[in-house]
Amino acid sequence: MADHTQASRRRVVERRPGSLPAMIVEDLENLIISGALKGGDRINESALAERLGVSRGPVREACRRLERGRLAEFRVNRGMFVREISAEQAAQLYDIRAGLFTLAGRLAAENAAPAVLEALTRQVAELGRCPDIGHYYPRNVDLHRALVALSGNPRLGELYDDTSKELHLYRRQGLDSPEARAVSNAQHERIVAAIAARDPTMAAKLMEEHILTGKQRLLAARPHA
Repeated sequence: MADHTQASRRRVVERRPGSLPAMIVEDLENLIISGALKGGDRINESALAERLGVSRGPVREACRRLERGRLAEFRVNRGMFVREISAEQAAQLYDIRAGLFTLAGRLAAENAAPAVLEALTRQVAELGRCPDIGHYYPRNVDLHRALVALSGNPRLGELYDDTSKELHLYRRQGLDSPEARAVSNAQHERIVAAIAARDPTMAAKLMEEHILTGKQRLLAARPHA
């Protein structure tokens, strides 16, 4: 956390005042992705402002943006909290992500440049060397964003990212075991191969299966009545 704080403060100094809320939103999202902030955790605005060396105004605006993005929720007389969603809501979001990822796969196979595919291959190899979920999950998020970006459709990327952010808690838990991470990354390898082969149908199929595998892990982990 100390290294994260120092890096965040450097970014605050480098940013223009008007862009501070956006930087703080990014900082909070990274804390959620890393697992430092979990669903149900309170976002202490005063402590965050002090840690970043800023006034509470930009922090308050950042929290409002998180609330509009459905990553945080305001609780009367208690403050702002990282939003929690039910397993049923998570399953619905997985279905939406699967549809978006499927479209991204088809478009990526039609548009991807060879140099970009080489970079993706390296990302997949790096994921295979990650020793634990703390290293794997943030890089997994980056890889998914890169795959969607290959679609050449920025609006698709925004929709996918917005939907994915609500699922960080479930996605991270679903990849906690080494076996789940191995399955996940083997699917990444096949996806990149299909895109490199310029096979839109196979790329779309594999990318849909990849998201639905995550949904299956979620459903399997639910307690049975």
